[in-house]
Amino acid sequence: MKVDEIITLANNQKYGLLLESELTEEDYFLAVLLNEKEEPTNTFAVFEQIIKDGKIFTKKIKDPFILNQLINDFRLQQEDLAENGE
Repeated sequence: MKVDEIITLANNQKYGLLLESELTEEDYFLAVLLNEKEEPTNTFAVFEQIIKDGKIFTKKIKDPFILNQLINDFRLQQEDLAENGE
């Protein structure tokens, strides 16, 4: 998975990947839920990328400790992007 990609979950919900972070050697993504027109909504989620047997899976993160650490990193990334005009 990469930033700017759209992923589709098993329940057919689509998410746009906004930012990526690594924590304890695991890859995590901040994502926004997309509506039926593939436009961003106000619903966000954090997903862990899991690679098993060469296939990529996602797991929605709900652990407050992990989320807190990731949100701080995502915030810093966003500030850097804003400073660079991206």
